[in-house]
Amino acid sequence: MDIGATLLDDVVSKIVQIPGSRTFTVSVIVSQPRKSPASVFPYAPNVHEAEVYIQDILALVAEDIHVEGMNGVDQESVPGLEMPTREAVYVSAVELVLYTLPKTSSAIVYVSKVDSTGQGKRPSPTKTLVLALLEHITKRWFGANITNDEGKAERSGWNIWVHLFARAQNQYLFPASIEFPGKKVLSDVGLVKWWKGVLDQFTDTISSQSLASIPENRILSYVTVPGLTSLEVNQFLPKRPAGLIGPEWLIGNPYSNTSTLFPMDVQPPCSISQLIPYFPDDPKARLIDEIANTTSKASATIVSEPRRKKRKLDSGEKEMDGQAQGSEAEETTLDFVQTVSAEEFWERMDGRQECRLGTVAFFVVYVDQSASSLGA
Repeated sequence: MDIGATLLDDVVSKIVQIPGSRTFTVSVIVSQPRKSPASVFPYAPNVHEAEVYIQDILALVAEDIHVEGMNGVDQESVPGLEMPTREAVYVSAVELVLYTLPKTSSAIVYVSKVDSTGQGKRPSPTKTLVLALLEHITKRWFGANITNDEGKAERSGWNIWVHLFARAQNQYLFPASIEFPGKKVLSDVGLVKWWKGVLDQFTDTISSQSLASIPENRILSYVTVPGLTSLEVNQFLPKRPAGLIGPEWLIGNPYSNTSTLFPMDVQPPCSISQLIPYFPDDPKARLIDEIANTTSKASATIVSEPRRKKRKLDSGEKEMDGQAQGSEAEETTLDFVQTVSAEEFWERMDGRQECRLGTVAFFVVYVDQSASSLGA
């Protein structure tokens, strides 16, 4: 089955539900899976032996809009005008990177970029587009396979990790779109609220589906805003809308949860190189690079083979004495990425220039679709 076409069908079915008399054109591009062991955990031990596949996904939505002529003249009011009065313009786009790790039945979805042009009608299809992509990947591509009469999973699904970081920018995918006066850029706080609303609806949808619904206790939602305390984050995070179900948000990160099996088949405490994914254009990746490229004399000592004294024999020759002079401590260097804990990593994130004063928020949603969680 062509997974790209199936994804397109699902996205279209959601987009056409947007209220109003509107005409959309939806495009979805999905790359072929390619093996890339070092793409997401490049500093993990024996990473080149890992089985990791990567795919790029790009979804675009265009909308037919009314076109005004030169100097603001309404073309529809000019009889016989040959120029088209309506044209399709791009209004929304989402770029995802999908990493699959078959050994642990794990899939990592990185929401790389989301952008809009402001040229379409309201409401914007951006939120619907994001939700359609996340729901399809979670349930259709990696969800449990329901085939028996009791509605139980005969094949367990994969565990899904949805990652994104929210940082307000003028434009991400549409060059020069900020020049259009109708484009409204959210503030940092406004963007965090928007993303929380999107992910609240996502967890509600996958929790409440009639077949292979996922219990709330098998979904964990985390938000981290470096530079702000938990109390400060709670003050501006909106409450879940009435009627939506899903887990309560946890202020912090999942990397100290000792009961969670992470995609690299590890559980905390362990090296951040095996816990924290490395994504393109991600502040966390830049800090991981800095840590990995920083070396220092290790506190541990490496004991070398003892040197032996020589003694002179009657014949004038020298013989090695079995008594050692004593062990000699040799200094060595260790890569910091193997020694920095998850707690220390996030403390360092708090002090980084690009993360100060709550300008960046990191979201993680973990969905456990294993057979045990679905009651199979």
